[in-house]
Amino acid sequence: MKPEELKQLAREVIDKEKWWDMLSHFIDVLRINIFVIDAQGYIILPPERRRYGGRLLTDQSLRFDLADDSINVNKQFEQYGVFFESYNRYGLSSFAIPIKVEDDQITAYMIIGPVILNKRLSALEYEEMAAEYGCDKGELFNELGGVRVASNIMVNSILDLLSEIIRDNVELSLRKRELNKMKSGMGVLSEEFSETAQEIYSAVYLDGLLATLLDVALKMTNAECGSIMVKDPNEDGLTIKASRGLDLQKIHGATVKMGEGVAGVAAQENTSFVIHGTEGDNRIKHFLKRSEIKEALVMPLQDKDRVFGVLSLHTKREGGKIEGNLSNLQYLSKLLSSAL
Repeated sequence: MKPEELKQLAREVIDKEKWWDMLSHFIDVLRINIFVIDAQGYIILPPERRRYGGRLLTDQSLRFDLADDSINVNKQFEQYGVFFESYNRYGLSSFAIPIKVEDDQITAYMIIGPVILNKRLSALEYEEMAAEYGCDKGELFNELGGVRVASNIMVNSILDLLSEIIRDNVELSLRKRELNKMKSGMGVLSEEFSETAQEIYSAVYLDGLLATLLDVALKMTNAECGSIMVKDPNEDGLTIKASRGLDLQKIHGATVKMGEGVAGVAAQENTSFVIHGTEGDNRIKHFLKRSEIKEALVMPLQDKDRVFGVLSLHTKREGGKIEGNLSNLQYLSKLLSSAL
């Protein structure tokens, strides 16, 4: 596909109003800048200039590598698996997620960053860099103060979840284009068909996101078992939508009523529970019968102010990382809810 055709396709699929609203939510949740460029490196959706290192990306006087009219991902980033990473001046990293549309061709990139991986440099090191690159020390310090510090595992988890969100949004956009083309030949039935088809695509989209969130959570915590349950349409109970490491015959079709079991209490009270064996909060202690479970988490998932599901993780191994990653898992659940 020619460059101009790729550019046009990217702009058709990436609805600026919808994607900007989505990106704004992501930025608020993650406290990391995000923007979108086309395959030639020209900006489709700009970074948030006022926060999270935005001036580094837009003000060339600060001498940041990516502060330019266009970004060449192939030259300025190194590819690691499906993602791209750029280690920039001032000890900062940025990441690129390819946005593919047709025939696995990259039509655009979502750029995440800048971010500080693991630890800030010292004030003296930043001061020396400001002198080396000839930029105002005070302005640089002020901008670097707004850049988030994140662990490698947190960044990888964010990239995994964002990649799934991007893929599903692109697929939904392509389905809408197909449906619009079909409408002209379907007469009165076209609108009803379109709405039904869109509901099906949206349901598949949500299931994929939930499965990805579960996979990311398991990888982050080194837990071997987990599930995500969602509220039934009548909101009387929870049913499993995604699971890993569980006996499928036992859980198939299983429903937990609101207020019953640890998941039901977590959903009803919008409260997370960290569990060690049979030790836990008094509200759920009478449900805890499995002493072989060394660590577990049951955490409600929210869409705005409404609980729509519950994430459960557990491990039978010592030295689990579930409780230590509670805040990271909450960030990721907020990221998912902002994409719904």
